[in-house]
Amino acid sequence: MRLVRPGRSAAWTRERIDLLTTPEIRQLRDNAQRLSESEIVGLCEEILKARPKTGTGLPKTGTGLPKTGTGLKAAGLKAKRPVAA
Repeated sequence: MRLVRPGRSAAWTRERIDLLTTPEIRQLRDNAQRLSESEIVGLCEEILKARPKTGTGLPKTGTGLPKTGTGLKAAGLKAKRPVAA
């Protein structure tokens, strides 16, 4: 008869994994793969698929273009020109 150690996956719930940052979840997934913990790998994959792919963990806002109506001209000011010496 072979005795089986209780799985490490008992300590990892979806809620607990969801509290981790995306890089931490990737590391947990990689470790779980190495240790053949398929249940943890599955949970990590599901959570990672649901996360935004912006690189910051936050949804993207804006177009990346500068705002219009900002700066000196919009404020009714003129830029000072250097005085020739």
